[in-house]
Amino acid sequence: MMSSSAVCSASDPAQLKSAREDIRELLKTTFCHPILVRLGWHDAGTYDKNIAEWPQRGGANGSLRFEIELKHAANAGLINALKLLQPIKDKYSGLTYADLFQLASATAIEEAGGPKIPMKYGRLDVSRPEQCPPEGKLPDAGPPSPGAHLRDVFYRMGLNDKEIVALSGAHTLGRSRPERSGWGKPETKYTKGGPGAPGGQSWTVQWLKFDNSYFKDIKERKDKDLLVLPTDAVLFEDPSFKVYAEKYAEDQDAFFEDYAEAHAKLSNLGAQFDPPEGISIDDDSKTAAPEQFVAAKYSSSEEKA
Repeated sequence: MMSSSAVCSASDPAQLKSAREDIRELLKTTFCHPILVRLGWHDAGTYDKNIAEWPQRGGANGSLRFEIELKHAANAGLINALKLLQPIKDKYSGLTYADLFQLASATAIEEAGGPKIPMKYGRLDVSRPEQCPPEGKLPDAGPPSPGAHLRDVFYRMGLNDKEIVALSGAHTLGRSRPERSGWGKPETKYTKGGPGAPGGQSWTVQWLKFDNSYFKDIKERKDKDLLVLPTDAVLFEDPSFKVYAEKYAEDQDAFFEDYAEAHAKLSNLGAQFDPPEGISIDDDSKTAAPEQFVAAKYSSSEEKA
């Protein structure tokens, strides 16, 4: 079972729980919530629903630990997230990178004040850099047709308009750094003092607090120090997106509910689970809760230990 990282059995539940505590401590000292969310998303977000085979279909399989994928333009700066998590990976041998990335992302959302994400674990890792997805699977910030671009990327993953808007709301956390993405100001009054490394331009004033400020701020557009990318603005311009963006600006509970569901779905994309139904590390979760079977729709069930 442990002959290679490609065929290791599910991450050990006890080690997952311990790793979660270590991630919580890391967040308290480094304020790295945004980049951990981005790491998990970018590992999962390469999924192509039109490809059945694992790992060719991309998705949450730990491939983002390899240099060739870290060098993709959309992943600029994510080497820093990997460096933060590597000591935790080294500490827990019974933990796959695929699970660690998604555990870190969900924990960061929750610790920033966001909703509890109905996560499951047991993702297998790819074993070689040759198994990394090709570049160009992740969204751009300023494409010529932002709405069409978002749909092209997220529909390929099997996600819908509501999920696109809900997931966009995670930009309530973090900053855009022009030296990485080409977007945003070098610093603003909200970012010049950190916490963490100073600089960049945030979407919200309290950019380490997960709430629905992102939608309120885009709608109002009254603070020039806050970032609005073309892919943000389109959420209030496209008729279908606008229905959800308006709703989330008014109703944070509705946003949290839809976000938690969409985040969990994203985290499962393309993953191959062992056991096939996944494992939960939340004591209050029922073993056969409905979300346990989400992956059956979005990843194949040909798990072979």
